[in-house]
Amino acid sequence: MAQLKVIQTSDLHNHIDLQKAGRLRNLRVEHEALLVDCGDAIWAGNVFVKPGPEPAMRRMNEAGYQAMALGNREYFFRAFGLMMKTAEARFPVLCANLLPKTGDLGHIKRWTVLDTPQGDKVGLFGLTPLMIAPNSWAESFSNMRFISHTRAAREGVAALREHCDWLVCLSHIGLEGDRAIAAEFGDIDLILGGHSHTDMDEMATVNGVTISHVGAYGRHAGLITSDGEQRPSGFSRELLPLE
Repeated sequence: MAQLKVIQTSDLHNHIDLQKAGRLRNLRVEHEALLVDCGDAIWAGNVFVKPGPEPAMRRMNEAGYQAMALGNREYFFRAFGLMMKTAEARFPVLCANLLPKTGDLGHIKRWTVLDTPQGDKVGLFGLTPLMIAPNSWAESFSNMRFISHTRAAREGVAALREHCDWLVCLSHIGLEGDRAIAAEFGDIDLILGGHSHTDMDEMATVNGVTISHVGAYGRHAGLITSDGEQRPSGFSRELLPLE
């Protein structure tokens, strides 16, 4: 195992232009780090699908993003709209707690495994807010269904932990939700979170799991680095200005 390095953004809300994309691309190469996002990157809202491509997706491709969590802005209650919002992504969009009633969700995946530049394998799964309560009347209008964050995390850990050197949750459920997941699943190394637009001066540690939130609107990214080359490992973080 090698030292893990991850660059994190969240809640960009379309605040990623060519200059920020170039800055992120250079940082990814300079630090030999993975580049990931924690959701709500695009312009469109929860129940609206923008005609044509989302500019943020193109900029994220140019920056070299390798995975993102599905945020509530990327969500739509029908699968075609859900996939249209991120159709141009050249990287997996992750959401472990949203399942199709039939078929699959194309490039929307529950989890993925990435190889670091140093040769380690990093398992990542995503969590998004419960936009439709499981088994509610509203669920009948959707061709997808939500499951609980706890069940999704349990299934993600079971699918990934033994096959990966590092296990990372890309979360868009807010800081309190992240704390609850960490308290229950100590096998996760790192939770990179969004949704609550929280600027954390320092990362939190719950049940041995490190939690990082870096705020919103692309003001800065977080460079998270493992303190050791084996797990369990602590992590340190440097905030990198993007403006």
